[in-house]
Amino acid sequence: MAKYALISDIHGNYKALEAFLAYIRENPVDGVIALGDYVTDGPYPERTVKYLREISEKYTCYIIRGNREDYLLNNTDNREGWKPSSANGTLYYTLRRLTQEDMAFLASFPTEREVAIEGCPSLYICHGVPGKVRGNVHEEPGLMEEVLKELAYGCLLGGHSHHQEKAVLYGKTYINPGSLGFAVDNVGRRAQFAILTGSRNGWEAEFKSISYDVEGYLGAFAESGVDELGMTLNKAVKKSLVTGVNYFFKCIVAMDEEAKRTEVRSIAEMPEEVWNRLEERFGL
Repeated sequence: MAKYALISDIHGNYKALEAFLAYIRENPVDGVIALGDYVTDGPYPERTVKYLREISEKYTCYIIRGNREDYLLNNTDNREGWKPSSANGTLYYTLRRLTQEDMAFLASFPTEREVAIEGCPSLYICHGVPGKVRGNVHEEPGLMEEVLKELAYGCLLGGHSHHQEKAVLYGKTYINPGSLGFAVDNVGRRAQFAILTGSRNGWEAEFKSISYDVEGYLGAFAESGVDELGMTLNKAVKKSLVTGVNYFFKCIVAMDEEAKRTEVRSIAEMPEEVWNRLEERFGL
């Protein structure tokens, strides 16, 4: 019998990560499986990376990176022109805060891989879906069916959607632990993860949702200076944390639609007054 903690989508929420670490200290596990998107959407990203280093040193770990890490690694010289703005201000902030050593640490992980644990069937882990780091089984109809039909493993672990979910199709199982740092549960103020128990017969998942120091984390946005750089999307993140509703995603979708309507190439080129109207629309 093997017991592993499964986490994904921390999104810079080091307070949620602290609560998770306290949980596994009190409820020991054999190791940790981490599915990416550790940084970019909150204050002090270096604290999250520090905790990840500690986890990798203390526990048997299987760690991959997500699309947020790829954004940073593909733009280390900021050729994308990130700047203080609603569109990419928090990315700009994160890029400035992380050291070369931090970036090398994140770059050391693959985007997907097999996990073979003695006495248990092999797993496959990814951030979105195999071959598509941003594949979202919650938002893309038919994607889960397509992926599981072709999967060469009995169990697939994925994140990215921020929704805890389990599905069994074609005799194969998909498990998503939800988001540790940015839970989309229509409740708010919770950190999500899963505890996996494996045996020769397969893998079972117990979904967890625990409280953490939300007020301390929200206070760090202003204290750290990220609020001044991230603007509208920072406000969307903070409202999402306390409501469990993904206002960040709502803003991105709405701005994409506006960019298409006005024939602007990308949301990064949208003026701040348009973002300000989104704040009013969503009560940010």
